[in-house]
Amino acid sequence: MTTIAPFAAGSYIASRNTSQLLTLKSQLSDLTNQLSSGLTAQSYGGLGSGRTAALSAQASISALNGYSAVIDTAQTRAKLGTASLTQVATVAADTNTTLQNGLQSTSTDTQAAKSTALNNLNAALDALNQSDGSVYLFGGKNGSTPPVLDASTILYGTSNANGTVDGLSTIVKEQVAADLGPNQDGRLASSVTGSVVSLTEGASSRLAAPNGPFGFSVGGAVASNTASITFAQNATAGTSSLTVANQPASGDTVTVTLTLPDKSTTSITLTATSSATTSGANTFAIGANTDATASNLKAALASAIGNAATTTLSASATARASTNFFAASSDAGTTPRRVYTDPTTGGPTYAYPTTTPATAVKQSVVWYQGESGTDATARASQSFQIGSSATVQLGARANETPIQNVLAGLATVALGMPTGSTASNAEAYQAVVAQATPLLAANATGDSVQDMVTDFSLASARMSNAKTANAAQQSTLQDTVDGIEQASTEEVATKLLDLQTRLQASYQITASLSKLSLVNYIS
Repeated sequence: MTTIAPFAAGSYIASRNTSQLLTLKSQLSDLTNQLSSGLTAQSYGGLGSGRTAALSAQASISALNGYSAVIDTAQTRAKLGTASLTQVATVAADTNTTLQNGLQSTSTDTQAAKSTALNNLNAALDALNQSDGSVYLFGGKNGSTPPVLDASTILYGTSNANGTVDGLSTIVKEQVAADLGPNQDGRLASSVTGSVVSLTEGASSRLAAPNGPFGFSVGGAVASNTASITFAQNATAGTSSLTVANQPASGDTVTVTLTLPDKSTTSITLTATSSATTSGANTFAIGANTDATASNLKAALASAIGNAATTTLSASATARASTNFFAASSDAGTTPRRVYTDPTTGGPTYAYPTTTPATAVKQSVVWYQGESGTDATARASQSFQIGSSATVQLGARANETPIQNVLAGLATVALGMPTGSTASNAEAYQAVVAQATPLLAANATGDSVQDMVTDFSLASARMSNAKTANAAQQSTLQDTVDGIEQASTEEVATKLLDLQTRLQASYQITASLSKLSLVNYIS
């Protein structure tokens, strides 16, 4: 049976006093903890209404710490990328300087330029295999493996289970041989009948892309004295003719323009000399009659064409093969263009011939092993979050067009430059320089390696600014958190002293009241 507890007079006051004392003691304990720990509360629940703001600020601070770590990693990548690209630009400029200096030399040492280009090619390839310790910088999204092969494999090839894998040097030799032809005349034959000098283009010279063309074609001809020498051409048949209608005067000239496979042109100018004058290079003697003059013109023209083939055309073939080689990519499934023999004409072709038995496929080294894509998407291949709504793009690929051009230029010099310092080699030197210089123009206007360096430098500056802004924001948020979570030592000490005084007074009053009785009261 439940009964109501008895109620004694004054029990309510005693109970209330006890409750107040316990509350004061609890406050004393809290203040003591605050003073010793420096925290307003030991849990977010004890922060009261400030806990929401504290939690939100802490989350923002954690995010900013994460952005700071990302920026540190990305800055390392930016610095290494800038250094590597600067190295590529530097070796291109150094090689170009060596080439230009050689043009000023009366005795051109082609071996120096050749060695410089070969060493610089090695240095450039090493720079493109740069890693930040965990990711290769120039492989695009594929940063787990080195993006480029070593220089020896690229230049001289390797082997696999299927046989020999040809390097760039073999591919260049094939291209040069295909362009020059078996007679070393750029597949442009010359002949004379009476007073008519004929030029006949080989069938390979008229092959349409992508199967050709190879060698020279005649772009035109003009004589300074049209009354003595006339020009005619049948472009469809690939034949041209120079007719000595009347004897030229000493000093008259004939200029023949030759078109190369890349549609560039080179000109040959021959000067008529009297029979009493000793004929030299690019001259032809005026004979006893027009037939004799035509014969001399043919001999001079054939010699000049042969010289142009072994210098200008050979350098062009080397540059074209090198440019095409460095455009190939393993990821894109492309391989360097190779020269095959056309089973019908016996001449060269880029088309793989379908014959029975089948022609062996020529294996080629593919120098780039990273991710492929357009130059416009290269930076976006590696993106870093540096703020709540800010990202920076630091991707790069070793096969971006400016880098391809520099590597092709270095290879053109390394593989196309003759050795020695003879007069004919001086002409070959000039021809190689003419082909390599535009490719090595790393600081040229338009897309260049220097533009890539600028991209990385701007990204680095942006990250520095973002880190400064993040630090300022983090400091403000930390002040907010400290204002909520941290307890002021001075304020807590003051409250503690006040509470101790109040608690001591309460204890004393309670003790006095506990001793109070009617007898004591009356007395």
